[in-house]
Amino acid sequence: MVTNNKNEDEVKYAIECKNLTKKFGNFTAVNSSDLKIKKGELFGFLGPNGAGKTTTIKILTTLLSPTFGEAKVAGFDIKTGAASVRARIGVVPQEFALFGELTPMENLWYIGELFGMKKDGLKKRSEELLKKVELFDKKDIAAEGFSGGMKQRLSVAAGLLHTPEILFMDEPTTGLDPQSRIALRELTKSLNDSGITVVYTTHDMDEADKLCQRIAIMDAGKIKAEGTPKELKEKYGGGQKIELRLSRYDARLLEELKKISGAKSVLNKNGIIELKIDAPKTGILHKLSRFLAEKGIEVDEIRLIESSLEDVFINLTKKEVKNT
Repeated sequence: MVTNNKNEDEVKYAIECKNLTKKFGNFTAVNSSDLKIKKGELFGFLGPNGAGKTTTIKILTTLLSPTFGEAKVAGFDIKTGAASVRARIGVVPQEFALFGELTPMENLWYIGELFGMKKDGLKKRSEELLKKVELFDKKDIAAEGFSGGMKQRLSVAAGLLHTPEILFMDEPTTGLDPQSRIALRELTKSLNDSGITVVYTTHDMDEADKLCQRIAIMDAGKIKAEGTPKELKEKYGGGQKIELRLSRYDARLLEELKKISGAKSVLNKNGIIELKIDAPKTGILHKLSRFLAEKGIEVDEIRLIESSLEDVFINLTKKEVKNT
């Protein structure tokens, strides 16, 4: 019996890359990337400016050809099936790329005609999307007067117009005010919840931690690590920390605190005692507090600090993170 079922990898993965490399002369922007992104994931590329994130997105969206390697997007080869790839993806670029002199409806109508959408369906789809991105009440106002957040939401609507399987969002919150950032993150999450695979690039560590289900950390064109935020922090975060601010302490007390907590090290940072631990024991903060109370030492502050993606990045790349 003949079936039309796709093979397992085509069903499972929205994107597959093998040895993906892009060189500009002697400069290697993307260096031998191997990657698989599952269908329905909200996947993040995290790294500083110049890490290779945008170049990777341009390759996967067929705007650039790789120097070496191969990739499949929505089951189609980016070289031999570029038109099929473009028909199945949406893109929200870093910079506003629509027409400021046109209204949201006019922008969407223009894009819809490029995709060959029928007028009745295009009108309905445009109105539906403008409601989704909360711009319907601005549908007949020229976009040039919009705020940065409104322009990005219009870009999202444009990227979704032809109902893509995969949405690429390239640092969409850069330069936005905090309220607009939150609104765009919530919109991104709702789109992913509806079944769209989202590929999201950012240099904001906190944003990636809160939003992405899995993350590839990039630096100098290479993927340094990949996994869920939790997996990355557990493997590369360097453990957790307990910070204490005490009324008094000496070297002997610090050694006792280290032994009780099972810390790998104890440091004094400007009067704040930092205990580095792999994993906290159950009730460790209560145990430390009780120990100090028995010694008559007042505790001004005690807190457990989880490792962060910034810790992960610094440990992997040996450099400070600059969110610019």
